[in-house]
Amino acid sequence: MANVQATQAFYSLTLEPSSAPTAACTCNVIPGLKSQDQQIFEARGQRILLHRIVENEDRTEVKVSTFLDQDVFGIVRGVSAFRIPGTGTDQLVVSSDSGRVVLLNYDPDKNSFKRIHQETFGKSGVRRTVPGQYLASDPRGRCVMLASAEKNKVVYIVNRNAEGGILISSPHEANQWASLCFAVCALDTGWEHPVFATLEVDYNDAENDPSGEMYERREKQLVYYTVDLGLNHVVKSWSDTVDYSANMIFGVPGGQDGPSGVLVCCEDRIYYRHDKSQPLSIPIPRRRGATEDPERKRCIVAGCLHLSRARHEFFFLLQTEDGDVFKLTMAMAEDASGRRTSQPESMSMRYYETFPVAKQMLLIRKGYIYIAAENGNNKLYHVNDLAEDIEFEPQNYFTSDSYSPDPEESYEALYFHPRGLTFTSLAVDIPSLHPLMRTQVANPLNEDAPQIYAIQGTGATSAFKTIRHGLEVQEIVSSPLGAIDYSNLWSLKHRASDQYHSYLVLSSDYADKTIVLSIGDEVETMENSPFLTTRATISASLMGDATLVQVHARGVHSILESGTVNEWPVPSHRTIVAASANERQLLLGLSSSELAFFFMGDDGVLNQLEEMPEMSGKVTALSVGQTPKGQMQAKYAVVGCDDCTIRVLSIELDSPLEARSVQALSAVPTSIEVIEQIEPDSGTNVSYVHIGLQSGLYLRAVIDDVTGELGEVRTKFLGARPTRLFPVSLADSSSCVLACSSRPWLGYNHPLSTIYTLTPLVMAQTLDAARGFVSEHINGLCGIQGSNLLIFELGSVEKRLSTETVGLKYTPRGMARNPWNGVWYVVQSEGNTLSRETKKALRAKGDGVKKLEDGDVKMETADGDDADMKDTTAPAADEENDVGETDRHLGLSRGLGHWASCISAVDPVHAKAITSSIEFGENEAALCVAAVAFESRNWEVFVAVGTGQHLGAAAGADVQTKGFVHVFRLVDEGRGLEVVHKTEFPTPIYALLPFHGRLALGVGPELFIYDLGMRALLRKSRGLAVPNQITSLQAQGNRIIAADVSESVTYVVYKSTASSGAPAGAADRLIPFADDTIQRWTTATTMVDYETVAGGDKFGNLWVVRAPEQASKEADEEGIGGFIVNERSYLGGAPYRLELRAHYYTQDIPMSLQRTALVAGGQEVLFWSGLQGTLGILVPFVSREDVEFFAQLENLIRAEEPPLAGRDHLMYRSYYAPVKGVVDGDLCERFSKLSFDSRQKIAGEVERGVKEVERKVQEMRGRVAF
Repeated sequence: MANVQATQAFYSLTLEPSSAPTAACTCNVIPGLKSQDQQIFEARGQRILLHRIVENEDRTEVKVSTFLDQDVFGIVRGVSAFRIPGTGTDQLVVSSDSGRVVLLNYDPDKNSFKRIHQETFGKSGVRRTVPGQYLASDPRGRCVMLASAEKNKVVYIVNRNAEGGILISSPHEANQWASLCFAVCALDTGWEHPVFATLEVDYNDAENDPSGEMYERREKQLVYYTVDLGLNHVVKSWSDTVDYSANMIFGVPGGQDGPSGVLVCCEDRIYYRHDKSQPLSIPIPRRRGATEDPERKRCIVAGCLHLSRARHEFFFLLQTEDGDVFKLTMAMAEDASGRRTSQPESMSMRYYETFPVAKQMLLIRKGYIYIAAENGNNKLYHVNDLAEDIEFEPQNYFTSDSYSPDPEESYEALYFHPRGLTFTSLAVDIPSLHPLMRTQVANPLNEDAPQIYAIQGTGATSAFKTIRHGLEVQEIVSSPLGAIDYSNLWSLKHRASDQYHSYLVLSSDYADKTIVLSIGDEVETMENSPFLTTRATISASLMGDATLVQVHARGVHSILESGTVNEWPVPSHRTIVAASANERQLLLGLSSSELAFFFMGDDGVLNQLEEMPEMSGKVTALSVGQTPKGQMQAKYAVVGCDDCTIRVLSIELDSPLEARSVQALSAVPTSIEVIEQIEPDSGTNVSYVHIGLQSGLYLRAVIDDVTGELGEVRTKFLGARPTRLFPVSLADSSSCVLACSSRPWLGYNHPLSTIYTLTPLVMAQTLDAARGFVSEHINGLCGIQGSNLLIFELGSVEKRLSTETVGLKYTPRGMARNPWNGVWYVVQSEGNTLSRETKKALRAKGDGVKKLEDGDVKMETADGDDADMKDTTAPAADEENDVGETDRHLGLSRGLGHWASCISAVDPVHAKAITSSIEFGENEAALCVAAVAFESRNWEVFVAVGTGQHLGAAAGADVQTKGFVHVFRLVDEGRGLEVVHKTEFPTPIYALLPFHGRLALGVGPELFIYDLGMRALLRKSRGLAVPNQITSLQAQGNRIIAADVSESVTYVVYKSTASSGAPAGAADRLIPFADDTIQRWTTATTMVDYETVAGGDKFGNLWVVRAPEQASKEADEEGIGGFIVNERSYLGGAPYRLELRAHYYTQDIPMSLQRTALVAGGQEVLFWSGLQGTLGILVPFVSREDVEFFAQLENLIRAEEPPLAGRDHLMYRSYYAPVKGVVDGDLCERFSKLSFDSRQKIAGEVERGVKEVERKVQEMRGRVAF
């Protein structure tokens, strides 16, 4: 049994934050920018972000750049932006679970949010009577309203004083007893008193009526609340009954721009309501098509407003749950003289586009639509046309002229034909990981670091993703250079003032030769090169204004601008082994361990220093520092020797080659680069020495500008090959270093965190050498891969993960890996969706389909449907292994009560596609999958799939819910599937597990062990394991961990008759012996060791539990049952109770947990992934000293910098149970963002230096992850 300390503690880190948007709005928070250059303020989980749309001059290249990402350590529920009259930028309002309203400003100097007001109005937590669920701000920037789901609403009036400071009033309550609130919006009333509209239901009568009659007669009201700015109070000014299905309201522009009032969005209809105008109504058009249900009603889920105050025009873009977007406009009545009045006359709708279903849809003034997607990637669309031509697609244009605003009156439904993008074009596809259904860390490619394989998404846009830590590379040129491998290259300008590179020098140590390529419109070999090509080049550089210097083993070859060539021969019996140069200084390392130093005069001629000091060992690498701007010479050079030391030498002319400091290393240095980079704290340039060792280690240290001493040494293992370093620059001209080992790594200051970051480049083959490459058309990098020349560009360095995607058909539910190769088996199922066979039958029958067999759902086509009309819902691709592009764009065909499901074999390693797929019929839904090697079949691997039939069937329905286990044989090395048989069970199957050459599965609360038979599965053992429903299974040895849907986990021991010496005829036994003390709605589990289990629940908690020592010993006793069988159950459960070792709130639902290592040579961690796209780890502490240090640091940062949204950090991490045994690493990493005084204060409290604290915090992440 594992020996784990009783006080085991973990360090929690977020590797990739949640990508699921909670709320978003447009704003103008950067001073000095035009009003058209809007930013996007977005909340994702516990983080708030600011995005900006960046375009080039001709708008051909567009990207969404995130320039601020801050953790607020609270549940952000709503965001809004408004501008107080007389101020230059917008103020941001955040509502959260803190019970406080927070006003924020953007500080451009510190690139952070600055809290300007924080007002408390209620208890913390997400409570139904505490405001914060809904947030709305007055369009004129005078007040904001926060409302709760029940009863309470508060209004804050915001103003500014004479000094320009922002003032906020005390809360003005607008409470309504016994009322439920469904939506809130602000009306545009011009400069009259602000008005807020809400959708409310009064349940007082229904609650007091035991007969239920008043509940059936309940009504939903549209209520106006007017804020009287003169009397400083809020009054309920108007109310009217609306359709009970109303779910959303939008404020209509008022004043000079429109009639004011609200749009009330209900099921299948949109109403216009206002206390000063006549109501209007228009139905929401439904899709027309052979596979569409003409009776299915839609509702609006998102929308945005476009208002042109100059032209006094506006329109709405409203989106249904199918993703269809309609443009809604309003026509105003005219008076006798033909002038437009403020009374609306009619509404019109036009089908605009189909976008992914949005959590929030924003219209940007630059001409873009931003979709914060409910599921999958966020999108930015460029608006090409506003669809103002009525002649275009008249069949998709509708008006409200013939529709009554009375909800009780019947009406004729409207139908439209969906299509692809017409009025817009996709500008940016922003990668996102939500919803993340399952992940598994594996390394079938045998790379240095494992990959993360994930199933993600919903519907036709779901995907199987291979996630790697690394920056994506855009390969531009890959050209073979012959049969000779090259070892190094240099890109050189002709003159220092040139904008582009002119020469590309490549050197081969193996062939002892050099080739030179010219860089122009094309890269081609130079015939008459001024360089020496009969020797291998050690270093090539441009010195002075236009002197090209080539260093080879036998001397220095200098080419002046005039064409004159100067040669410096190496002293006899010696060769040059290393060289480095800057604009004015050249340093050579000779084979005799001597150093030769040159400095360049104004005439471009190199002058040698007479002294040639000798090092303590043979020189293996050296580097001279870059010449600082405005100076003629650098201060220091660094020399590495084979005695595992490096020396810092002065190279100033008044003290040349004087030793300043010595540093011992763990291995021989193979590469050294001295580079000036910006120090994040001070914003000044600091000289860093980057060192690559033969062991594959990489070191980075700061050179003290005065003494030359080395400090702040940081270390990272890059790979098994010796590390070589090359200075390069990014597109924004920031200096960075490219390290080549088993993989290429880029070291740079991250644009968001400003922390120095090492990230690998995702390439099929590693680089031997790399340099910057700047031509008229390319601004990137060039590199050598053996005998190939590669020219490439780096994508965005903001993200540190790259993905490869294989599209799936339906929402993935589970995956299992083939134990012998890199093939995964993914089960997918989609509720209320027509299966492939059902859609084929509908298309074959055409009109008049009355009834479907699978789900007994009545579906009729609309009257008047043209039979010759092209079916726009038909797929455009082979449906055997993929869905069509039309389905991906428009979504799957819906059908109430139907399930579409399949199993697919995915090969992400070689084919990078689905290699086989089998559909399930009879209204089955695949729920889980396992790859099982059966001992009875000579350990042949089969795939078992657990399914449920008629899931979600109503009580009393003709069909009965049941389950099956399908077994498939693998063919074609696991890439193909063949049906073997299926076995019926009384309940759906949610958990499968390979166990001792057999199959363990959960059927309701019972645990079964099955073997493979000829026509069905054969039961071998059975036992009652959990109280309700088994949702997942894990095993080690004879121990099985069964997770219950709501009752945590139960430890079960398997007692086999074959190994226990039981009498003939005795059955194998499954004996539960330990369970938990509290309820946990378990979503994922993994075994940390033989006695310890880590799990997650649907409320966002991570926890670690452990079996008591006595119970574990009894369970492992020999014999069929032993003492554990005769133990009495305790409180209706198992005999023993599990001990809680760690508990932590994450604010994401953990879907997968795995004990694994994430980096080469790294410590094993607990890796977890969440439904909203979060990737995180729990790192076990290895020393008591670290536990005490980080626990103290966490407490000090809590006190020094309270969370931005006002939530107490300790209460936040203890949302459902007190946090135990876990230190919040995300909070500890906020240390580097604190002010200088705060860092000094905290460092003093922990009795360490500021830099030492920063180093320890960064090493906790860098040692185990990325």
